[in-house]
Amino acid sequence: MQFHEAANIFPLDDEHLDELAEDIKQHGLQIPIEQMDGKIIDGRRRWLACEKAGVRPDIIPVSVEDPIAYVMSLNLHRRHLTVSQAAMCAQRARKMYDDAAKERQKAAGGDRKSNGAKSLQDNCPEAISIGQARDQVGETFGVSGKSVDRAAKVIKDGIPEIAEAVDSNEITIFKASQIVANPPELQKPLLDAALASKNKVSSPKSEPANHKQEKPSKRKDGLVGVGIIRANEAINCLSRIPKNDALRKRGFQLVSDWMKANK
Repeated sequence: MQFHEAANIFPLDDEHLDELAEDIKQHGLQIPIEQMDGKIIDGRRRWLACEKAGVRPDIIPVSVEDPIAYVMSLNLHRRHLTVSQAAMCAQRARKMYDDAAKERQKAAGGDRKSNGAKSLQDNCPEAISIGQARDQVGETFGVSGKSVDRAAKVIKDGIPEIAEAVDSNEITIFKASQIVANPPELQKPLLDAALASKNKVSSPKSEPANHKQEKPSKRKDGLVGVGIIRANEAINCLSRIPKNDALRKRGFQLVSDWMKANK
């Protein structure tokens, strides 16, 4: 079964999926999976666990006016998101609202043909318009509009691995936005270098309750030890290579090859 577009605002947490599958196998599915327009809008992880356990899940249909807001309301209290993760989720919600608003504007210029099932824009409130969504969803997720814009840049200009690294809490949105400012062929070596430096954000348990209190650009998590210091110095040196340098790409490739050989 397909996942609803709104459900994919949040990254799929498949950690401990085997344990959940075993629990469902022994005790059954405790919380039904919710379906909207033939797609799973809540319970993606439970669905995968049921498949793994060979258990037929209970599925209940739901109908909501704003599926994006519905998914956010269900997940925000469940997830302990870092600022960077929240910014990525906020940007996905923002884009969906913007896309829906554009569809409504396009439809206003002519008659729409109905194809049966309601589309996402049919379920989004008219009050959300293009340009407004950034600050609205940013406030909902407890992040600034600037953080949402950084997430937009990461998703639009970056290779998929960079967004995945932010979603999995391996690098900050600030670091990711710096990496995607480079050409695509240089992003992977820079990402590898950032991950190798272990300059990771703090665990969700140590996150402040109010995301607005944290500024990712000023985080100092884990920046201790000679190895970490030298790794960050290396990243800074690489980032200063002029983009018009004819041997820039080769330089990054040499670093990437060295890292692979010395893990």
